[in-house]
Amino acid sequence: MPELFGRGAELEALEGVLDAVARGGSRLVLVRGEAGIGKTALLSVLRSRAVALRFVVCEGRASELERDVPLVPILDALGGSLVSSGSGAERWRAYRELGERVASVASGRPLLLLVDDVHWADPATLEFLDHLLRRPPEASLLLALGLRPSPVADRLLAARRASGAIELVSLDLAPLEREVAEALLADVVDADRVFEASGGNPLLLQELARSGGGVPGGIVAAVQAEVAALPEDAQRLLRAGAIAGDPFDLDVAIGIADLDLSRALGALDALEAATLVRSELAARRFAFRHPVVRGAVYEGLGSGARVSGHAAAARVLAGFGAALPVRAHHLAFAAVPGDLDAARILRAAAGEVRAQAPGVAADWLLAARRADPRGADLADLAETLVEAGRLTDALAIAGDSAEPRMAVAAASVERRLGRHDAARLRLRRALDAAATPEVAARVSADLAVAAYQRGEYAEMRGWAFRAADGTSGAVRAIAATLLAVGDAFAGEPLAGTSGLGDAVADDELGALAEPAMAISWGLLALDRLPDGLAAARRIAAAARRSGNGAAAIPHDLAAVLALGLLGRIAEAEPLADAAEQSARVSGNAQLVQWALWLDAWVLLERGRLDPALAAATESVELAQQLDDSASAIVARAVLGAVLIARGSHAEGRPLVAAYDIDHGWVCRWAPVLVESDIALGDLAAARGHAERAASLAPASGMAGARAAAARAQALVALAEEGSGWAAAAPLAAGLALQAIAEAESAGAALEAARAHLLAGRALLAHDRDAGIAQLRTAEEAAVRCGAPRVAEEAVLVLRQSGVRVGRGGPRAPGGEGLGALSPREREVAQLVAEGLTNREIGARLYLSEKTIETHLTRVFAKLGLRSRAQVAATVSRAG
Repeated sequence: MPELFGRGAELEALEGVLDAVARGGSRLVLVRGEAGIGKTALLSVLRSRAVALRFVVCEGRASELERDVPLVPILDALGGSLVSSGSGAERWRAYRELGERVASVASGRPLLLLVDDVHWADPATLEFLDHLLRRPPEASLLLALGLRPSPVADRLLAARRASGAIELVSLDLAPLEREVAEALLADVVDADRVFEASGGNPLLLQELARSGGGVPGGIVAAVQAEVAALPEDAQRLLRAGAIAGDPFDLDVAIGIADLDLSRALGALDALEAATLVRSELAARRFAFRHPVVRGAVYEGLGSGARVSGHAAAARVLAGFGAALPVRAHHLAFAAVPGDLDAARILRAAAGEVRAQAPGVAADWLLAARRADPRGADLADLAETLVEAGRLTDALAIAGDSAEPRMAVAAASVERRLGRHDAARLRLRRALDAAATPEVAARVSADLAVAAYQRGEYAEMRGWAFRAADGTSGAVRAIAATLLAVGDAFAGEPLAGTSGLGDAVADDELGALAEPAMAISWGLLALDRLPDGLAAARRIAAAARRSGNGAAAIPHDLAAVLALGLLGRIAEAEPLADAAEQSARVSGNAQLVQWALWLDAWVLLERGRLDPALAAATESVELAQQLDDSASAIVARAVLGAVLIARGSHAEGRPLVAAYDIDHGWVCRWAPVLVESDIALGDLAAARGHAERAASLAPASGMAGARAAAARAQALVALAEEGSGWAAAAPLAAGLALQAIAEAESAGAALEAARAHLLAGRALLAHDRDAGIAQLRTAEEAAVRCGAPRVAEEAVLVLRQSGVRVGRGGPRAPGGEGLGALSPREREVAQLVAEGLTNREIGARLYLSEKTIETHLTRVFAKLGLRSRAQVAATVSRAG
């Protein structure tokens, strides 16, 4: 165990953390400080004490020169190979699999996952850590990260704050005080001068003490002076090792150094005697004394020596039959203009890692472009940069080109950055440059979609007319949908909206998946909920088959909205969660903002108000960094609805009242506003909101809007009953029954459940049996929907009416734990806990995979859980 000086408070804090995790908690420990300040030593003590407490310990370390090798620190820690992650934004699936591996590694014991030097971590590792902080496994987890103060630390802290899922312990290491450093200076001449030169940095103190205190210039200078005193062969092998990696393979380093075996072994003995390297557990692998030592050795190389060293490493690895990505890591340093073979290997390697590490792939493609500019596929490079979230770099590749294909792609990137005005300008230039009517129609369709996203529906209709003129296929379907939406918003009768996109081939929809979001979302705006759900799922699948995972996300979000409006909240929740994860990995701020308010809306309907508030707040805050759009306005309305549900009416009501885009949603928000008005005692405002919805609903042509408007009026009538108006309750009941009929015609099961609840409350006064029947229907329907807030309100009204509510049947989430499950659902949960897949469970029970999915969805809903790992943990705790 390394000796620590002056870290008593930090060690005491770590003892508390270990105790908390051992008792079932989860913690994030960030150990921050400059190079050499003692982060690694402190983490080593944490590791030793965790082992003594029978923790499962997994550890890895990032390295400055291996930042283009994806997930190496995590895979070193957890064991196993790189998991399959699909394409582009589907990387989150790999991170979910890794998260499940974290839970399985623990095997019921507390787990320490330790990753050092996180400031050097590759993008995929940072994405996974971000994912883990937002969705930690249910098992007792201590995630300990060592890193220097940097934007990486800020990113991880932001993820932890956003989720609130894991408690933080932050240890910021300060330089040692003079008296604490005394033990390190015992044998040093002129100790005061050496301490002053070190600034209290423990590693620099040790390096200066090792050199006799006579080397100014910090750690790098001290190490380089130590290296300069070595024999020539030892210096060559050490520098080769710095190029090869840390730890490095001895045979690779010997090849880079171009030493025969006898000389190399002598050099190795000299390095070990100087304690510059130490043997690893794996045969013929050696690590540097400290990562800073390796950095100092590498920094001591001239630029030419680095290039030639990495070129030699690539040749040696090729001779050993190493994989292309391993060779590409070195060629990215070594490739020079005109090196066509290096460019070919870099492009091939980029293709292999692009799905899991698009940032790495982009760097390799840029290196290949430097080596072979003529062979570069700029469109492919731009797409890879987009997948990596490096949107401004992708725009730099596109430049100011007015060539329609590049301009449309660049406009897409501008929208992903939330810069809608810049996107419109690019598309207008592309339209002016369009050489054929087909190209002009395609660009016009993009302009129509862009106007739709901004909420500018008059402009949308104009571009949609131009796009529809003389075109066919997906472009015509996009234009026709937007024209129908524009007509609906203008209060004109809907016509010609059947079969939108049905006749278009999947591959064409997949190729135009981004503008085709107008079909998915447009159908929902037209209140064609089942059609919108089917279109969203179809186009998302087509986009993924084409390798464009990011373009599938808006369709996933449309599916979430469709499921929510259909009252299938239990199904919507895991899809909303997946879409949010996928959006985060895509690096698209606009998509993340969009996904967050939808996730918040679903969580609100599920009755999970704390996470709903966190998601809605983050969505609104993120929208402030983007151009204003319809999505930003909706986010503020969702935040307002969550605040109202939490009882913060004065704060939430103005946010919902400010929504004034889609008349259908003005009607849908009306009951929320009316309930808030009534809670604040403002009956006049309640009447105004209900009357406005009643005036807008008929012109919308949408049953869902009419249902919400009728329910808002019923809420006002029921409130007026307390003012002594005798006809209020019958009027409220009649309006609620009207709302039920409209909601059922639209397939909006949750809206119907709310209307049943309202009808029951209105009927109780003059037809108790009918009222009770309506309330029971409301409870049963709400439980089927996975909406416990509505179910619990129905139960409350029943009990207040003297009705004994039975304990059997489906339960709302959190009701009775595993006792809420049916025998078959309990059986499925048990097999999930045993680690079986849905297919394996179906084979075991002689049921279809789809039936198992249905049972598992109900298990999630009844237990209030979100993942298979949580189900397994719940079953395990129940014995």
